[in-house]
Amino acid sequence: MPRIKIKGDSRMKIRIITLVLTKNCNLSCVYCYEKHDHRDGKIMEFSTAQENIAGYLEADDEFEGVEIDFFGGEPMLAFPLICDIVEWVLSREWPKAYRFMIGTNGTVLNDEIKKWLIEHREYVSVSLSIDGNKTAHDLTRDNSYDLIAPNIPFFMENWPNQPAKMTIIADTIPYLADSIIELEEMGMNFTANMAFEDFWGIPGEKDRLLGIYKEQLARLIDYYAEHPYLFPVSPLLDSVPEYLGLPHDRLDALIQKEKKEKDCTRYCGAGHEMVTVDVDGQNYPCHRFLPWISGFSPPEEPTNRQIDWKPDECSNCKLIHSCPTCAGFNWETHKDTGTRTTFHCDAYKLEVLASARLEAIRIGQCSTSELEQLPLEEKHKIRKRLNAVLNLIEEGV
Repeated sequence: MPRIKIKGDSRMKIRIITLVLTKNCNLSCVYCYEKHDHRDGKIMEFSTAQENIAGYLEADDEFEGVEIDFFGGEPMLAFPLICDIVEWVLSREWPKAYRFMIGTNGTVLNDEIKKWLIEHREYVSVSLSIDGNKTAHDLTRDNSYDLIAPNIPFFMENWPNQPAKMTIIADTIPYLADSIIELEEMGMNFTANMAFEDFWGIPGEKDRLLGIYKEQLARLIDYYAEHPYLFPVSPLLDSVPEYLGLPHDRLDALIQKEKKEKDCTRYCGAGHEMVTVDVDGQNYPCHRFLPWISGFSPPEEPTNRQIDWKPDECSNCKLIHSCPTCAGFNWETHKDTGTRTTFHCDAYKLEVLASARLEAIRIGQCSTSELEQLPLEEKHKIRKRLNAVLNLIEEGV
């Protein structure tokens, strides 16, 4: 049957520990939120990594496992430290499950690094940053496409289920459909999302870009409709909030229940499910709260707590519980993790409407017999998503 995204709960509750191994990077990507003048050459001390990792792996808390993410800068520039950390963790018994993740620009791999990664791929996953086709990637990532192109098969063969990451900015919107189609035709698993920063320019320029964005999304709807066995790229065309199909009284009850149970609403897990350890060993809610990135000290309450969203236009929006936001960027912009930036609102609404149109097409492509063969729980989830799609089509956003 056509691929319809059905969201489910994670089997294990994981805390993500991001280790900033180095601030150094060999690229100067145009949208990078890290300040390039902070590339001081410092590498995290092995003992700093050991102390923090042990603390979280041995903590008596609600988390069953720990994901240790190697971050930078470009973490592969500290590859010997990665080897030491992984080998040390593997050499001991821990009360919690663990896994490792490396996010890389893919430009500094060599035969030695590849050999080690293959030997440790049972525990270590690697995620590549690639911003689309050569034109789009070179516009944003320092003309590095020709450096990563020979390594793309290496990532796809060894970590086929690990998504690569595509970041979208104004300059690459005109190439969006071509980029996504090219990566799909390569058989790559990837995500695509916009940078959090405001790149839209003056109102007239923003209107022009939004028009192009709408056209690009329409091309992608056509492509995925013609390829029903591909999952639509997430989160770009996977943005149908299921709760929109619920009556308002049930939706309000669910929201109040969530607030009561969690004492906050989280889009991300900053400060709770996510923790970042800077190169000097200091802990922060996530990497966007690092003072050399945000320009500010982190909030006193080291978590992403939001009781009532601000501004008012957000708190009254139907899409508030699905709209992507970044607590760290909110803090950097407003000194308040709960005050959202709103310059991406129109683009996100276009994504939701495009997702709804595609979801309606996908459901229509399923035969009655295919739907009847699904487990009852999945039928309920599809029904909720269908209600959400109909709600969007009938009422708009």
